[in-house]
Amino acid sequence: MSDTFDEVRRGFHSSRGNEAVKALSKRGFDARYFYSAEEAVAAVLDIIPADATVGAGGSVTLQELGVLERISERGTRVISHRPEMDMAESLDVRKEAVRAAFFLCSSNAITMRGELVNTDGIGNRVTGMIFGPETVIVLAGVNKLVADRDEAFSRVRNVAAPANARRLGLDLPCVERGRCVECRSPMNICRVTAIISLKPIWTDLKVFLIGESLGL
Repeated sequence: MSDTFDEVRRGFHSSRGNEAVKALSKRGFDARYFYSAEEAVAAVLDIIPADATVGAGGSVTLQELGVLERISERGTRVISHRPEMDMAESLDVRKEAVRAAFFLCSSNAITMRGELVNTDGIGNRVTGMIFGPETVIVLAGVNKLVADRDEAFSRVRNVAAPANARRLGLDLPCVERGRCVECRSPMNICRVTAIISLKPIWTDLKVFLIGESLGL
């Protein structure tokens, strides 16, 4: 019986994911749907040359996929900030990452109308998605799909932000309450919101939707 449920789930994710891909494609994005994480990672490895430089925005999805490790194992230079870095080093790495030829990240929400909605505390991730790298690859699980902008904003405020604040060990009201309370804390991570409604003119922005639940 579990196999039957798995097939139903797989089919539902595929239908929803491919509808989102159609909407994204109409807005100029190079959008693709993958049934599995391994298929998506293989596509990334196929696109990025071994001698390229790859920047990355902070992402639980990238960590779960292990894609940065796979890229690095080939000898490709990966530029990504890490928690143990001090502020000066982290700032330098973030700036360098958005100047790389390729940039990998995920998205807080992707609407079924074909829009990417993201909120940052610093802004390096949304910067890298919009301008700087020649090619951006957004990897996102089907759990990031939402109906429209209103649902996207709700997901950012009441799912992504509280979960990421907890992951980062931040003492914020949303961590305790599990939802946004529009705080003005110095550690607030909801400071910059970007809606990418069409592919940026000078950026090859690819959106790889994966038929699994990934990230926060």
